[in-house]
Amino acid sequence: MNKNSNWYKLDNAAKLFPPTTSIYDPKIFRFSVLLKENINKESLQKALNKTLEDFPIFKSILKKGLFWYYLEKTNYNPIVLEEKNNPCEKLNTPLLFEVTYYKNKINLEVYHALSDGAGCITFFENLIYNYLKIEYKLKDNTIITKSSEYEKEIDSFSKYYNPKNKIKIKTKEDAYQLKGEWYPFSQLRIITGITNTNKLKEIAHKYNTTITGLLISIILKSIEPLLSIKDKEKPISITVPIDLRKYFPSKTVRNFFNVTNITYKFTNNESPLEKIVEEVNKQLKESLTKEAIDQNMTKLIWLENFFLIRLIPLFIKNIVMKYSYKFTRKKQTLGLSNVGIIKLPTICKPYIENFLIMNSTDVLEICIISYENNISLTFSSHFKNSALEKNFFSILKAFNLEITVYNNNLERDD
Repeated sequence: MNKNSNWYKLDNAAKLFPPTTSIYDPKIFRFSVLLKENINKESLQKALNKTLEDFPIFKSILKKGLFWYYLEKTNYNPIVLEEKNNPCEKLNTPLLFEVTYYKNKINLEVYHALSDGAGCITFFENLIYNYLKIEYKLKDNTIITKSSEYEKEIDSFSKYYNPKNKIKIKTKEDAYQLKGEWYPFSQLRIITGITNTNKLKEIAHKYNTTITGLLISIILKSIEPLLSIKDKEKPISITVPIDLRKYFPSKTVRNFFNVTNITYKFTNNESPLEKIVEEVNKQLKESLTKEAIDQNMTKLIWLENFFLIRLIPLFIKNIVMKYSYKFTRKKQTLGLSNVGIIKLPTICKPYIENFLIMNSTDVLEICIISYENNISLTFSSHFKNSALEKNFFSILKAFNLEITVYNNNLERDD
């Protein structure tokens, strides 16, 4: 944020979202919590008001400048609404986030230009804690988030970017693109599987990998039966966000991530899961070195800091970024985002059933979130064909995992 002003420059990652937002991918993600009792709207409104006192940047609107978009503070007070829209469809507010409820569920939907998954977990944890304290008159004074307003609002890309790092451009071949008929009206099919975190972790350890590494490998294995011989000429590429707060001492709730692409090329011989896991582990390890993290940040920021590019009007930048995004999408098959673990005081546990996360997408995305001993795996997709998801959950069930699967009933026979 600029000192003594009421506006914020968009962080580096956020700059891409406004020009690439579309009806098929509005760049919205949703966190949901399922409680054991129905929601009291009045208590939820009070909880939201209290939470915003600690997160004033969430009371911002997106504005268009001559050279860049930016965030501007507003006095607009958001109103809690009963859920009416489909997940990740649109926001019914001038703000860049919205809180809705339905029966025993609370949703937080956020436009990605405002924050990322890790930043929104921080906001959502505070919102749920405040709601439970107000609704059930809990006697607890835990401070969920200890960072200051300044620390929450800082642009960590600018703070930790090292201009001395030299940029290295690696060419990538086009990736395999998922095929199939889409639902009309930009509808998303949502399929969620919930299983036991510890048991899934045990399976991952048997393969000498992490939960994220195992799930990436199972997705790759799920795609293999869908491929023709010609399809196997191209690699499968899974885009995985990396939370940079794990590598830099940042407490920002704004975007602070980069991405890596995990690729795998199938041959005409069937690939055993062990072989896939080995290759995924190798690439994940390489992508998480300090050199790789620094390189990704350098690639994200160097163009923004190039003097001549800063002088190009926004409407031209938008055209360039749209073209760049389409070019980049050809290198990606789908996305996977593991936002991690929800952490709340023990006093909250008796009131909570589970947490969910899902994301808008222009193809297919899987989002993962954990709470206590439950892990939720949610696919969002425009495709009518759900063969990939069925293969994925079939592989998990073959490990004798108990999985409860839900969908949003776009078709009655699912």
